Amino acid sequence: MIKKLFNFKTKDKVYYSYLISYLVIGILPIVISLFVFVNYGQVVMKDIRESQSYMLSQLKNNFDDNLETVIKTSQLLSENDKINSLMNRKNFSKKDLLEVWKLKDDINTVKNSINFCSEIFVYFYGNDNIVSNTKLYSSEINYIFADTYQLTKDQLLEAVNIPQYQGYKIIQNDQGYKTILFLQNVYSYNYKDKLATIVTVVPWKNIAGNIATINEGQIYWINSNNQILEGDETVVSNDEISYEDYVNENQLIFTGSGKVKHVNSFINSRYYDFKYCITIPQRYYFKDFNNLKQVLILQLIVMVALSVLLARYYSIKNYKPISKLIALLRKNKKAAKDYLNFENMESYIDNLYKENQSLSNSWYQAKDALYNQVISSFIKGWNYDLTVLEDLISTNSKVTLNKSYITMVISYMDISDCNLFIGINDSDKEKTFQLLKFVFKNIFEETILSKYPGFFCDIDGMHLCIINVNDDMTKNETLAYDIRKCLSIYKKLLNLKVNIGASRVHKGAEDLPKAYNESTQVLSFQSFWGKDFETFAFYEETNTHHDTLNNSDSMLNEKQKKLYNLVNAKEYEKAVDLLNQILDETFVKEVQFMDMNQCRMYGLINTVYNCLSDTLGRSDVEFLKQLNLMQRMLKANSIDSIRNILNGIFKDIIDHFKECVTNEHPKWIQEIIHFVDDNYDDPNLNVSILADKLNMNLSYVGRTFKSYTGYGITDLIHMKRVEECKKRLILGESVREVAESIGYLDSKSLIRIFKKYEGITPGQFKSNCENEIIKLA
Repeated sequence: MIKKLFNFKTKDKVYYSYLISYLVIGILPIVISLFVFVNYGQVVMKDIRESQSYMLSQLKNNFDDNLETVIKTSQLLSENDKINSLMNRKNFSKKDLLEVWKLKDDINTVKNSINFCSEIFVYFYGNDNIVSNTKLYSSEINYIFADTYQLTKDQLLEAVNIPQYQGYKIIQNDQGYKTILFLQNVYSYNYKDKLATIVTVVPWKNIAGNIATINEGQIYWINSNNQILEGDETVVSNDEISYEDYVNENQLIFTGSGKVKHVNSFINSRYYDFKYCITIPQRYYFKDFNNLKQVLILQLIVMVALSVLLARYYSIKNYKPISKLIALLRKNKKAAKDYLNFENMESYIDNLYKENQSLSNSWYQAKDALYNQVISSFIKGWNYDLTVLEDLISTNSKVTLNKSYITMVISYMDISDCNLFIGINDSDKEKTFQLLKFVFKNIFEETILSKYPGFFCDIDGMHLCIINVNDDMTKNETLAYDIRKCLSIYKKLLNLKVNIGASRVHKGAEDLPKAYNESTQVLSFQSFWGKDFETFAFYEETNTHHDTLNNSDSMLNEKQKKLYNLVNAKEYEKAVDLLNQILDETFVKEVQFMDMNQCRMYGLINTVYNCLSDTLGRSDVEFLKQLNLMQRMLKANSIDSIRNILNGIFKDIIDHFKECVTNEHPKWIQEIIHFVDDNYDDPNLNVSILADKLNMNLSYVGRTFKSYTGYGITDLIHMKRVEECKKRLILGESVREVAESIGYLDSKSLIRIFKKYEGITPGQFKSNCENEIIKLA
């Protein structure tokens, strides 16, 4: 066979036709590889920016949540009535010790809610005392507390003393372990005098353990003082880079010299002056660059050699019957009668037909692959040659990119329910999928492309269709009607659900990547909103204009505050109704707000998770573990999924608490609730009066009531007054009149309490209600 192969006459036209065909097919990967080689640096730099930006965004979401937790808990402690009472004392008397003990319990409760915090303490400037979550340190023994941090008393006071309202300090002990002190100052009523500082102590090792590890490189924090908080190994030091070098988040920063060079990038924290940074050795990204040239040369040699061999082999194999037939016919008439018969001729011609048919199929498949590759390369930015793209499209279809056109990206939603896959074995699924693609394209061509000039190609596992349109098609919605009719055929005939996203009308080949991006955005939009949106949509239909975006933000914040209070009060049925209201009213159905909607969704998950963890963690830790909150919530990827998951979680909680409701509650708890309902307008109503009425110990009454209800008696009184305030404000009463009628001595007290529980002032609440009434009218 080899001997025949190399004895073939290479001047034969058949051989050259095969050779040219294989060279044309094989030259495209060479051209792409050459283009990648020439632009390798830019491609790598882009990949570095994208990969590092993704890692930094994940890091920011994780650690900003930690910082936000510290800030919110510090603000919550700053409003603690016990701190406000004790910080005005010049010295703690024996009567104050009970208040100090209660404050210590409150601090310890907050500390236990922050798993990465080692200690929380409050320093009172007026009496030089320190109250931590474990004990009280008077002025005389403060040095003992300071010594636990290997500091003198003066050094400790200098560390916690900052001029601004909030801040932090980083301290380091003799062993090199770093600790972050998050500081919250508490001022007098007129904000002139600083009376106390709340200090949340966070050992850096507790946070460093959560920093993602990478094979090569390092993730670290840096602040404006060039203090670096790193993981297990320090790669970047203050000598190599400083805080001022990190200016542009979208720009890579190169450090080092010689063989040791690093690529750095960063992202700003939402809180304080922290910047989250990542540094990776440059060789990690460019280690394959030197081998790329040898690969290109080898690829070219293999392609040419393979093309020559295949051209020789198939030209001999396919055309041997014809060659032999011609040779027989050239013999003399007598020899032909003795040797030639019609059976041999029929066999030769049949073989020729089959081989040519196979070659034709292979040619069309290679042509389609080349077609898809050229369009995909242009859309993804690998090839910028407009002439090649326009010539290819105009040669193989009736579409002209210089005229108005739209792109449609088509994606199968779920093929498991398709009729073609019923009873199919796993081994036959690939062939069945190819059959599905053939049937799908055939139906689309018959219903759509037979009426409108367009063509099909495949890209990223989806179908891309480009259609020339005119104003009549879009204004009269004839195209939309035909596409929806086509989708109906897919559903009825194949039980196949398909999503189609269509771009705006574009003109010119240079707009093709933009049109494709718009179509894929519509697909993402459809996937996020699920059944709430149609399976076919134009980009304009997902891009209406809203002037109420800022209002929706404030509405979301207000409703999240209410949701937190409802869960904290264990009013889970109301919480479910409010949750569904949030999902229906505060998410914007516009394609350009997809990122914002996803952030809102995960922010809502974070609110519910933190609140449920706090509430259930105090009363039923085992049930909290059984709920498996985080694992369930992380499965959410659309509005439908988050709605089903959160409603399922609340249903489990409601069912659990219904089972747990027994006669174990003391009767006096219900008596307190009824008494507050009847006497909430009494200005003197407090825990002490209720304890005296029951002839019970004050501390026991408060502690027991909270353990059964999840909130304190003081909270009960304020919540009742706030609910009554809202009713009276709706009826038109002024804030001052309402304050006097529900038990507050002045309107300032009412405003402070109302904002604490509702997130807005009474005036803002009244204004919102009036605006809603105007809208309804």
